[in-house]
Amino acid sequence: MREEKKAKRVIDTITGPWERRNLPKMARALPSWVKPDHLTVLGIVAGFIIAAGYILTWQSRWWLLLANLGLLIHWYADSLDGTLARVRRVEREQYGYFVDHICDAFTTVVVTIGLGLSPLMKLETALFLTIGYLLLNIYAHVGSYTEGIFRISFNKIGPTEVRIILALINFLLMFFNPVIHLTPTFTLSMADAGGIIISIIFGIVFIVFSIKDAIRLDRLSREERKAQKT
Repeated sequence: MREEKKAKRVIDTITGPWERRNLPKMARALPSWVKPDHLTVLGIVAGFIIAAGYILTWQSRWWLLLANLGLLIHWYADSLDGTLARVRRVEREQYGYFVDHICDAFTTVVVTIGLGLSPLMKLETALFLTIGYLLLNIYAHVGSYTEGIFRISFNKIGPTEVRIILALINFLLMFFNPVIHLTPTFTLSMADAGGIIISIIFGIVFIVFSIKDAIRLDRLSREERKAQKT
């Protein structure tokens, strides 16, 4: 576990340059009584706000604005908790790593279940999304142990980009979520169709990257054993 926590963080995203410039400034602007743990708790609360926004769409689609507000709060809290610790030089590497990623996983489950309990998406589709996202999360953590690299982004897409995409989708769903009739008795909403496609993409990325890394690590281990014998 020590090696995993000391792994090099790879964050190559579209919003990365802006965040690297501005997040430290935002952290320094916070009052002294605000601690990193406060922001971590705020991130969890934001997850429940997002879920509530989705569930309340049974009453009105305008509640998706609450979900988007929750996304904004979650970005603020999740981006600044670690930044604040680094700016103030109060990092607790093992504790921070554990709490941050446990809370992220929990919040992901809360948000996707909230989406699945809404009229926008079937619960089964939301659970597939959860599984796909958590599989990629597991891949990133295992990779940090085996390679010493913790990938937070894939193809320029990181957590901030995911939130932005989700917020844009929420705006679209406020006005447009047609039902697709696959058979006379089986229908899917547009959100369901999109969720299934994204889940499949998550699964393919997980399988392809995992197989490629396994093959490469197998080759490296064989070369190391051969070198030790000579």
